[in-house]
Amino acid sequence: MAECIHEWGEWKKELWYVAGGRYTAEFRKCKKCDAVEAKNIVKDERPAVVRPTIGVFAGIFNEEGKLLLRRRPTGSSFAGEWDLPGGGVDADNASKSLDERIVVQELAREAREETGISIPPMLPMVAMYPAVLKSGGDWAFAIHVGVVKEKPTKSETRYVSPQELRELADGPEGNRLLSGWGKRMCRLCLRLLASRDAPNREFAKQAGGMLTEIMDGWSK
Repeated sequence: MAECIHEWGEWKKELWYVAGGRYTAEFRKCKKCDAVEAKNIVKDERPAVVRPTIGVFAGIFNEEGKLLLRRRPTGSSFAGEWDLPGGGVDADNASKSLDERIVVQELAREAREETGISIPPMLPMVAMYPAVLKSGGDWAFAIHVGVVKEKPTKSETRYVSPQELRELADGPEGNRLLSGWGKRMCRLCLRLLASRDAPNREFAKQAGGMLTEIMDGWSK
């Protein structure tokens, strides 16, 4: 097989955590193959006290049973890619909370800021579907909100079925489901679509099959 003549993309700075500490580096990927180059790798020792954050994302459905996604804005990390409304629980707010309702309150704040949709901040604690990075180093939870008739008024949004989610995940970088097929955001979306509370049972069956395909692929 002929050696690839690399056609490099732009350098992008990324941060990640492992048991030994925190790292930052710049990466670029070849547009023709799976080659990756890194530079300026810097390791910081893990601080004695870590300010925790919890990733929470909203499972908002339309009456057809499709799942709401929003497009990440220009200037943000992974700009142009699609993900669920949500984000991290603010550490200061979490430290003042007396119980787990802060999770839903923070989710309601993020959803309103990103889509304009109002989620009741006192929504009863519902099913939370976890997904982690393959390394086990970062957690996020998708919370089933249910069918919401209110229309999005902020950001670019779309509703997707499992098949439309797969097509979006296989799209080009910068206009795809965040990080692509089988990654954490993909699994969060599929868990919501496949959940027992999902409003479209046919979609639930399709999404469940896709989740099984992804997890079986990990074990090979």
